[in-house]
Amino acid sequence: MEKNVNLDPILATLEEIYQNLHSRRGLSLGFLSNQSFDFEAVSPFLNLHISNIGDPWLARNTLLNTREQEKEVLEYFAGLWNAIPRTPLIPESYWGYILGMGATEGNLYSLWSAREYFRNKVISGKSNHTASGHPVLFYSLESHYSVEKCAGLLCITTFQEIGNQYYPDQCPVSADGCWPRGVPVDENGSVEPESLALLVGFFAAKGHPPIIVLNLGSTFMGAFDDPALVWQHLSPVLAQYGFCTQTDSDSQPDCWTHIDGALGAAYLPYLEMAYQQQLTPARGPQFDFSLPYVNSIVMSSHKWYGAPFASGIYMSREKYRMRPATHPEYVDSPDTTLSGSRNGLSALLLWYSTATITYQKQTETAARCAALAVYAAEQLETVKNDHPSFKIAHSPPSLMVRFTRPQDRIFERFHLSGRGKLAHIVTMPHVTRSAIDQLVCALRGREAFAD
Repeated sequence: MEKNVNLDPILATLEEIYQNLHSRRGLSLGFLSNQSFDFEAVSPFLNLHISNIGDPWLARNTLLNTREQEKEVLEYFAGLWNAIPRTPLIPESYWGYILGMGATEGNLYSLWSAREYFRNKVISGKSNHTASGHPVLFYSLESHYSVEKCAGLLCITTFQEIGNQYYPDQCPVSADGCWPRGVPVDENGSVEPESLALLVGFFAAKGHPPIIVLNLGSTFMGAFDDPALVWQHLSPVLAQYGFCTQTDSDSQPDCWTHIDGALGAAYLPYLEMAYQQQLTPARGPQFDFSLPYVNSIVMSSHKWYGAPFASGIYMSREKYRMRPATHPEYVDSPDTTLSGSRNGLSALLLWYSTATITYQKQTETAARCAALAVYAAEQLETVKNDHPSFKIAHSPPSLMVRFTRPQDRIFERFHLSGRGKLAHIVTMPHVTRSAIDQLVCALRGREAFAD
């Protein structure tokens, strides 16, 4: 007979791990995850397996699920992102689902949707080029690494790849004609609309429709691309080469614009509310479905809202919903999501968060975080008094403040994020002035930086 397991050392180890992680989260300054949340009320659901397999609106199986809460969450974000409701259902109505992973899954699903969209439509561009109608992917130098990875998985050609293969040394935005890895950005990390328009025009002239990924709070610089400004530059170019740029409910435009809003798609709507209430001078660009040329948006719920594991939301329009060939009988739903089986707890956590934290509270939090980023930048400027070569950069409404990378002991103590000779902090809702002050004090120390 098997002996009973002694739980004492196991529970002691769990307690040790918990105390270690819990004690460090207040000084976790460098990553885009909100550590300020309380899901104690949802903890009993850890003893249930909850699967939201299938399409949120079309699945009809009897599995234990939280699809009703998922639909409520999607309706919440449809309102936040100015999407057209599903009742009555029209081609422009929103469609989406809660992701099994974070924004990477949403980026992958968007690019997959774009690829299939162009595969199934006739391109109106004027060209005799042999590759006419084959879409080309454009993303900036500050785009998340997952975009390039997803393109590789889906065999979607990037502008750099096709440029190097067919048009070497002909890049219209570089002095030497070499093709860059991504579209150039300005000093704040935002995509240069003029450069993007030149690149899109180069390939549109040869019959290639664009798939464009825009950032809403890039990973390291916290940059915000401006979709409306980008479209002002792109629309004339697409029209010049005979591409359809109409974006009403009856049109099928020859371009796809995806918003990677892992952080910003959640943060900016509340910041705009704060701006309207005169709680902050900061505001971001318009990015949502009120812009008819936006095809899809993705958001990571573990970032702004906080969650114990990665999840997120993908949203598009009903007319762009995937039409998969498979309709699994046991699920009784078209296989319209990427992961199939999806964690029903993710829907429940986000439902609880949006149900218990009011718009006003989120608005005040967004204003506080924006102000804290300004405070952090001001305090970090004082480090120059002790280290004259110290560099710092911050561009509102970004929550990220970049500065010279310190010694590893400081980098690790404050859980910073780094790139090359720089580090950054992100003033997420759990970050306090006290934590900022402790970081500044450490950076002013004599041996804070390598010689």
